[in-house]
Amino acid sequence: MTLRIGVIGAGTHGARYLRHASQDVPGLEPVVLCRRDREQAETLAKEWSCRFEHDAEAVIHDPEVDALIVCTPPSSHFALARAVLAAGKPLLLEKPMTGTFAEAVALQELDSQGFAPPLMVSQTLRWNPVVQKAKELWPSLGRVHMVRLAQRLAPTQLAWQRDLAQSVGGSVLLTGVHMFDMVRFLTGREIVTVDSRQRHIQNPVTEDHFLTRTVMDDGCWCTFEVSKYTQSRACWLEAVGEEGQLLADYMFGGIRLLRGPSWQEIPADASAPTLPPVLTAWEASVREGTVPPVTVYDGLQTLAVVEACYRSHREGREITLSELKT
Repeated sequence: MTLRIGVIGAGTHGARYLRHASQDVPGLEPVVLCRRDREQAETLAKEWSCRFEHDAEAVIHDPEVDALIVCTPPSSHFALARAVLAAGKPLLLEKPMTGTFAEAVALQELDSQGFAPPLMVSQTLRWNPVVQKAKELWPSLGRVHMVRLAQRLAPTQLAWQRDLAQSVGGSVLLTGVHMFDMVRFLTGREIVTVDSRQRHIQNPVTEDHFLTRTVMDDGCWCTFEVSKYTQSRACWLEAVGEEGQLLADYMFGGIRLLRGPSWQEIPADASAPTLPPVLTAWEASVREGTVPPVTVYDGLQTLAVVEACYRSHREGREITLSELKT
């Protein structure tokens, strides 16, 4: 049976969901999309043989829509997710799950009531082939005491990312959530303290450079860096364990595993798109009624780290996540 989907927020990223859902995931059929720019929306709808609807509420309550994907700016995530849950339809929600920690807490409360199919957060980097391989190799490192993650990207070209009313935050919220979730995925541990500093380099509205140091609940130190102002690209993961070290490039591919006096190059291709396996995992959880691989709780934990980063920067001190009111 085909799962008919509606895509709310069919901009640059939402269009990718439409393409992969149409071409790469059997059993999914986009039937309607929603986008603010009517001319571009109509062109996209024609390309993927689906309908265009200007009103998001109409898409949510459309009887021909079985499940929804939301790819709008973060400021609208909570209201749209709440409406989808109230309609009793499955939802794949782009990261960050919500714009604020308070909204994440409220969404967790709604989701826990069990009145609707579980919501899945689209933390796509979990399906990056290099990250998947790193997860497989992680036990060989022994106890890990240090993890470093860095993403260096070009300045944003998206207008909404220079509008705080839509973006809510900057690189901590929009890019940091990828890395905060990744370290939870790789280690199986939780972040307990956060010390963060942020700067504006080329984006005058929101931070485009941050450096954050955290401690996990097992004592492991983790550092996170985003530099979204350079005309270059890089995504690095480094882990130092008692039995070895791992260096991974999850943008261009490749892993180097160091054990004793030797090292090993491990092939890992980062070029494979992550959305097809994300959509496949979501579709399977919807059909089988199973817990999705990235839950609202995962989204809540990530937004807690974001909140702690912003509070740490404002107050100039380390923040313990237990300080946050839930």
